[in-house]
Amino acid sequence: MPLSKSIPLLTTSLTSSLVALLLATASLPAQAQSTPDATQCEQYSELFDYGIIGESGFDFGNNSEINGNPIDGSGNTPTPDGQVDTVDLDYPPLNPSTFPSAQTGGPDLTNATAIQPGSYGTIATDTRQGATPFVSFAGGGTYYIEELSFNGRDSTAELAPGDYFIERLDLDNNSYINIVPQGQVRLYVRDYLIGDNNIFVNSNGPVGDMLVYLYENAYVDLGNFNEGGGSNTVVNFNGLIYSPYASTSVTLGNNNNYQGAILTPGTVSVGANTSFSYSPEVQDQLLEAVGCEPTSSIHHLRIRHPQSIVSCYSAVVEVLACADASCSQLYAGNVAVDLNAGTSGPTWQGGNVTSSSGASATLNFSNGSGVAGLQWVSGGTATLSAPASSPAPVAATQCVTSNGTVATNCELTFSTAGLIITDADGQSVIPGHYAGIDFPSVLRAVETNTTTGACEARVSGPQTVELAVECTNPVACQPGQTYTVNGNTVPLNDAGSALSYTSVNLNFDSQGAANLTNNYSDVGLLSMHARLELDEAPAAGHASVSDPTTTLTGSSLNDYVIKPHTLEVVALDENDQLWTATTASGPGFVAAGEPFKMVVLSRNAGGAITPNFGNEVSPVAVTASFDSMAYPLPADASSDGSKLAINQPFSPSTALAGAYQTGGATWLEAGTVNLRAAFSGNDYLGGGDALERPASPVGRFYPHHFALINSSLTNSCTTFSYMGDTGVNLDALVEAQALAGQRLRNYGSNYANTAVLESVARNTPADQPTDNFVTRWQASLPTAWTTGQLLIAVTNATLSRRADAQPDGPFEQVEVGLQVASEMDNRDFPSGDATLATLAGDAVPLSGSLLLRYGRLVLDNSYGPESENLPVALRAEYWNGALFTTHGLDQCSEYAPTELSVVDYIDPITTSADGAPGSLVDGRVGTSPLFWQAPTGTPAQGEFIFEFDAPSYLEYPWQDADGNSFSDPRAFAGFGLYRGNTRKATEKDLTQ
Repeated sequence: MPLSKSIPLLTTSLTSSLVALLLATASLPAQAQSTPDATQCEQYSELFDYGIIGESGFDFGNNSEINGNPIDGSGNTPTPDGQVDTVDLDYPPLNPSTFPSAQTGGPDLTNATAIQPGSYGTIATDTRQGATPFVSFAGGGTYYIEELSFNGRDSTAELAPGDYFIERLDLDNNSYINIVPQGQVRLYVRDYLIGDNNIFVNSNGPVGDMLVYLYENAYVDLGNFNEGGGSNTVVNFNGLIYSPYASTSVTLGNNNNYQGAILTPGTVSVGANTSFSYSPEVQDQLLEAVGCEPTSSIHHLRIRHPQSIVSCYSAVVEVLACADASCSQLYAGNVAVDLNAGTSGPTWQGGNVTSSSGASATLNFSNGSGVAGLQWVSGGTATLSAPASSPAPVAATQCVTSNGTVATNCELTFSTAGLIITDADGQSVIPGHYAGIDFPSVLRAVETNTTTGACEARVSGPQTVELAVECTNPVACQPGQTYTVNGNTVPLNDAGSALSYTSVNLNFDSQGAANLTNNYSDVGLLSMHARLELDEAPAAGHASVSDPTTTLTGSSLNDYVIKPHTLEVVALDENDQLWTATTASGPGFVAAGEPFKMVVLSRNAGGAITPNFGNEVSPVAVTASFDSMAYPLPADASSDGSKLAINQPFSPSTALAGAYQTGGATWLEAGTVNLRAAFSGNDYLGGGDALERPASPVGRFYPHHFALINSSLTNSCTTFSYMGDTGVNLDALVEAQALAGQRLRNYGSNYANTAVLESVARNTPADQPTDNFVTRWQASLPTAWTTGQLLIAVTNATLSRRADAQPDGPFEQVEVGLQVASEMDNRDFPSGDATLATLAGDAVPLSGSLLLRYGRLVLDNSYGPESENLPVALRAEYWNGALFTTHGLDQCSEYAPTELSVVDYIDPITTSADGAPGSLVDGRVGTSPLFWQAPTGTPAQGEFIFEFDAPSYLEYPWQDADGNSFSDPRAFAGFGLYRGNTRKATEKDLTQ
């Protein structure tokens, strides 16, 4: 969270007298929000017509919706039907116009209950010492609070009805603000209302009970609702956030379910999967909550009806109370509608009919729609109307076909004989079925017994019937698609076009029913039409009387839905072609965090794409959500839906048939993710869900780049290192990252072919090719990545000596960098980070530098009296570019008597090395002595040659006067009178 929550645990045991004293000294209360005048109510009414307004800017994440409608477009308000619009409205002022800061301040309380109205400092919850994080307010007045702070998960505040002037509200994860008892709470916020994830505000109360007012420069910033989005419909914020100031902002994270309104001339920004609920009923409640009279919210009534039906069936008539011109949302309140069928003869019954008289009836319903059955046994044409309703609509009644896609003249014809296609039971509407799978229906040839009203068989036995299928939504059938009945191909016809039929031989039973086995390769809303020509024939029961030649016609009892068999998610490559996901091998898809395109595809049972998916009259709302990881397995536990961002809603694809497409999606992890497609509400055109919605792999997503998080170089001897000394420390932490720098935790042991890194070195002034740093610099880097990081902790790096043993250097400023030697998707460090130019290529520099010197150990000849121990003069030298000189920086090279040995006794004396182990000081033997013991026995005088066993990086190609070569330093030593031995050892570089 932006601010610290470290608040001391305070006592709650203030005595009542102390509290009373503190409250008595409080300032006079500020006047809270007053009842709006007529002008202000008009302004509020205009604002509440929209519900969500961020006049200075409205941003929304992927899959966000309002009233179940996908939010789409650009502007500053998502209208209740989902289309983003732009408005410029007036905002009534706050009262008081300025926050009463002088009245806040007072006692600090922690986990206090029944807090009385008055002035306070910090009121906090706290979980320390096992405390329950809970505060409650007695209500009934006005509170002035500096800060309400929740410290600890599952903190709860119970606010009683009243006014709360609070400078700052700071809420922890899983925080709850409830209103107890029920009533209106008005929060006046001076600075901010901020919260972590899973914040619940008035979740279960009336929407008009929580009103949040923001003063100038105040803001709301709430985190994710981790149980929200498509997986949960719990309302986690229920109320109004309002401000008249353009300097205010409201920010919500992902998955929040918000019921109510947000109205500000400032900005509103919401994350992915945000669900707004703003019905006409909510609008009325909020208008009433701010003190204004609610207005009627019915725009018009819409009557949906069949255009013809056999009179032995009831026609289902549906009335919609539309809340807007497009009927994209419905009025949810109570509605009473008077229906009329015109002439005498038809009667109403069933459904939501509460009273009827002949052709007139009254329907009572709520939640936006009601149905009634219309009967007319004797047949005729009814003209439907809705002459009155309460509330009254503001626009004229509309009539449309049962599928709602085509306007009608409101006429409904009842025929006493005809054809009708039903579900397999011969009575019911045809339910939704799946593309490419056979499904049953029944064609009935019936006539109405006008006495009983029953359907009786009109024909039986073999008949040749003409059939046609009409595409009603989408309104155009697609070339290459087929509809079959009993194996016969039936023509597909565009909506409203002249129908093309085909003849199918059917066998009608004694009830006048013929079984149909249907199969449609595509998807959409369909209507089947049938006609049967009957020649003149003897009438049933009266052979002497002939029935005339006639044609029976009819249609399906309803427009029926053929829905996708399979709904899957597929990514698109840069050419808008379907991408085949890969895992541990094959080409990678895109880098984590890079925007990509994907589609939701519809397929029939045979696996073929259904091309009419995406051509619906009103685009259907589809989503794609995280299901699981396909690779690597097991994946890191953080690989979940929070890593998926779909920043643009799905819309019909212009690149591929049978698909809804989105662009700008991102996945913030490495590997291949399984996404699952879904319909909003799990419903396609009212016919239900797809049969299969498999987990669809998308990927492989790979690192966008590698980043050096921290690093260091450490010389083997504090300020310098000897060439060849494998004691240089190289430490670094490298991270695999997404585009915006997020760590990719799946990039680890279960991810194949992770990056192999190598280090390279460079000197300043620049080394030359002859210096051969490319092969001389040696550091074996680890290759095992763990949760997106490569931890490098090398303790044995070195710059080896030249292969020809010649001394070189010194190299005063050696820098080391990292390069990517191999990675399956050719990932690398950002080019801008590779600022270290070396002969082996550019590299990302590590922090620090090395001083590298060619060194050797040297012994001086030593002579002394036979009665005393003989000191050993050992020192370190380094090559300064011209000659060897004592290495005064060497405080590290160790020595010990055990490293001394006699090479040759020139005289037969007896001595042994002694002293104590130590380290050089300023390049010479330090305070710990190193010496040869005075000889024992006789002779006591004489000379010998000795050597010191130097580490390999301090050896040197020595040569004595006789041409003998050796690596460790040697010298003469003598006890007794010095004779000036001419056989003193000489040094000679074997390369010269």
